[in-house]
Amino acid sequence: MSEREAQQLSDPWGRDEPPAVAESDLEPLPPALAEIERMLEYGEDRPLGPGERLSLPGLADLPEVAALAAEGFEPLPNGLMGFDSAFLPAVWPREHRRWVRDRMPKFGLVSFGEDDLVLGPEMGGDTHQLWLLAREARSLGLAPPPRDRIWLLRSPWPSLRVSSLRLLFAQHRDRNGMGWDTTALMRAAQDLLPRSESELWSLWTGHQADAARAWRDVDRLGPESDTWVKLGLGPHHLDVLAAPMTEGGAGLDPAQTRAWCEVVCMLEQPGDDAVQRIVGWRQAGLPADAPVERLGMVLLDRTPADLTPWLAAGLTADDIAVWQAEDLQQARAWHEAGFGAREARDLVRADATLTPAEARAFDAAGISPSARVRWVAAGFSPDEARAWTDIDIVASEARVWRALDRTIDEARVQRAAGGDVLPAGVELGFGATGSDRDDVSYGVTDPPGTRGAAAQSMPEPYDLP
Repeated sequence: MSEREAQQLSDPWGRDEPPAVAESDLEPLPPALAEIERMLEYGEDRPLGPGERLSLPGLADLPEVAALAAEGFEPLPNGLMGFDSAFLPAVWPREHRRWVRDRMPKFGLVSFGEDDLVLGPEMGGDTHQLWLLAREARSLGLAPPPRDRIWLLRSPWPSLRVSSLRLLFAQHRDRNGMGWDTTALMRAAQDLLPRSESELWSLWTGHQADAARAWRDVDRLGPESDTWVKLGLGPHHLDVLAAPMTEGGAGLDPAQTRAWCEVVCMLEQPGDDAVQRIVGWRQAGLPADAPVERLGMVLLDRTPADLTPWLAAGLTADDIAVWQAEDLQQARAWHEAGFGAREARDLVRADATLTPAEARAFDAAGISPSARVRWVAAGFSPDEARAWTDIDIVASEARVWRALDRTIDEARVQRAAGGDVLPAGVELGFGATGSDRDDVSYGVTDPPGTRGAAAQSMPEPYDLP
């Protein structure tokens, strides 16, 4: 055993190795990352605009990472996305690995409802992740991975990128039953790293391997091909997706192609089938900039022919995404009554029996659209909603008065005397989903026959105070 091999066994992480870019040489964060860092420091978040998810900055935007990329190094994903690759640096040839300090802002995406993505702090618990990695390392007789590092690896073989090797390692791990723990990918790498370049290509099969060979054969393997290899698409597939629809293509620009493929290729078999599926959706009338992320289950469960009646009825791709292509008759009725798709869908979820005319009666009573859906869900009429609103009692609170068989006249007297919004002397359990008063759900049971989702979702009746 050489001295270098012995050293790597005793210190596989190279703890004494300096970073590839010294602290004093680090450039300022680029503006997009600096703005996210400022947002996190101030405890802020913000909603993402349509399509913005695909243009968010990442590791490659760090200046020190970009400099190493020019030398052929690829950053391993950090955070939860890189959990399965955390042990690869310990077995990677030292001449083909580097590290830099992890100064990437810890941001992530949070979904509030089916349509809204919010950029905010990364969820998942870094401390717990590091604790798990330390336990895994100890079980192997290794020191825990160093913290606060971004690892960059370079492939020992010119025609195989690190991103491709990770896909190959995962396939090898699964085929050979190497397990699902954090160290499984490392075990696969240990088995494959000693092999030759040609042998690795022969072992790698499937849509992703076919895509990688196609990019290799046209000498276009590089950072720009990594996404397409992962999705199982070669350059010929992109040519079809970019071709005009009159020529049998999908007529998509590069950003639209990625948005469509990241949804359809994850739902369908990648490759030719996915491409023809996208062409079929486009020929059916879905626009190139359709909200494909929100259409995900529609694209999975429906055929292009299923959407033709929706588009013929004047409903848009956004409408179809909101309604999830369910109940065209209902969607058309609300659309013709002048309701937006999301507004109508919220009202129908609040009360499946509600009609557009009944919803408009709340407008006539002067109830705001945001409050209207609460009163509908609680099973109040427009006139009742107006009366309770006039004494500053919201729908969730009015439900308590009604459930206790207390009248609005009693509530008026109590409120006029400066009393609380709930009946005096009543203590109830509650749950809250937000900071508004109407975000509170009290532990009451609605009278039999009460309309609305709030009554329908209540548990079995129990004795009230």
